[in-house]
Amino acid sequence: MAAPRQMTANTLNALKGWPQMNAVDYHAELDSGIPSGDLPVLAGAVVHLNANGNFILGVGNDAVMPMFLFNSSDDPDVSNDGGDASTDAGVFVPISPTGQAMALVAVGAYELVSTAYVDAAYAPNDPLTADKSGGGNPGQLQAGTLYTNMIVGLVSRGVVDNGYGKNALAFWPCPVFPT
Repeated sequence: MAAPRQMTANTLNALKGWPQMNAVDYHAELDSGIPSGDLPVLAGAVVHLNANGNFILGVGNDAVMPMFLFNSSDDPDVSNDGGDASTDAGVFVPISPTGQAMALVAVGAYELVSTAYVDAAYAPNDPLTADKSGGGNPGQLQAGTLYTNMIVGLVSRGVVDNGYGKNALAFWPCPVFPT
């Protein structure tokens, strides 16, 4: 059994604009083909949908709609490896037994803070991207190059406290497709 993580160590939080009735979010399962070395996929990671409608890590240089995971792949409301509730008494049953995670879509009008970023110096308006699986930092926000990488957002305040004493990168989601 893996050592437990601090509940607030890996987060995606909204500084402004979410939740509200017109918020843009999406629910899907994480693809079973995500390499085991990239698991667990932590809250705040950048994902996009594959052809099967499942979340996969990062965006690379692909023209896709970026999203930001609100749940980690091993959160109890996404994954339940406590046993079979139909046969085992006292098994933990998650709130959302569908196996789906929720992500905020990059076209939403919000300012986000994510703990899933590559440690570096970030200035306001720096473009951000995220490697796909097989890259150096899959799903992690990092500096990107406009019109070369799929840009998922622009830095707003830089590195800030996520509200729980952990560093997080503040940004505005803003998809800019590579040419």
